[in-house]
Amino acid sequence: MKVGYLGPKGTFSYEAAKNYCKNGEELIEYKTIPETILALKDKNIEKAVVPIENSLQGCVTDAIDTLIQNEDLNVYVIDEIMLEIRQNLIAKKEIELKDIKKVYSHPQAISQCSNFIEKNLKGCEVIPVESTAGAAKKVQMENEEDIACIGNASCVNQYNLKLLKEDIQDNSSNKTRFWILSRNKEVENPKKMSIIFSVKDKPGALYNVLKIFNKYNLNLTKIESRPAKTVLGEYIFWIDVTMKDSNENKAIKEIQEKNIYIKILGKY
Repeated sequence: MKVGYLGPKGTFSYEAAKNYCKNGEELIEYKTIPETILALKDKNIEKAVVPIENSLQGCVTDAIDTLIQNEDLNVYVIDEIMLEIRQNLIAKKEIELKDIKKVYSHPQAISQCSNFIEKNLKGCEVIPVESTAGAAKKVQMENEEDIACIGNASCVNQYNLKLLKEDIQDNSSNKTRFWILSRNKEVENPKKMSIIFSVKDKPGALYNVLKIFNKYNLNLTKIESRPAKTVLGEYIFWIDVTMKDSNENKAIKEIQEKNIYIKILGKY
């Protein structure tokens, strides 16, 4: 079985994929999160491991927006795993922080370390790239020696680099939730359901949907809005629901009967 992840080797997605894959699956790396997800649609892989939410920075927009915007994407969430995130400052050689001129990393990692950057790397150019391991690879390949990256400690050995500072994230309780995506939606004994829905831009529209979940005594563990990317003011809502006595099916049916767009991302 082929399992896709956001590469290259050394990303937190790679670590999550290794933690999930215990049966000799072949790991296939992709340059971006959308590419990883769309590889499922093209049947180049059987599963994908993608970050969906960080405890400090919230949802990973590349992931949820790809799932929202691709209507014909028959891909489903079948599982989730949590990974503790420890960000580190890494360079080609031992160097004083004051001498670093550029720092590369993924935008999420940059945001997670904003306090450290502001305090210790003032005047340094911070450059976002597609992944933390991609940042490490760039530091390895560049001729400049006054550059660094922020990423997983595994990148030190993977790319023959030097660890300058450990645990530079702003909060020690830094975790990322990863979704396991598949074209097959069948899961035994699912406990949670993730859905997206949209409502008209009028007073009480969102409340009228949420009260249906309350009617069936369903616990919502997450609710987040994303721009529908159609007209200004229109949003799509992503919610996670704890499943109970098949009440979620009754709630979904009632919402559909009101001609409200709703899509199940997965039961897992």
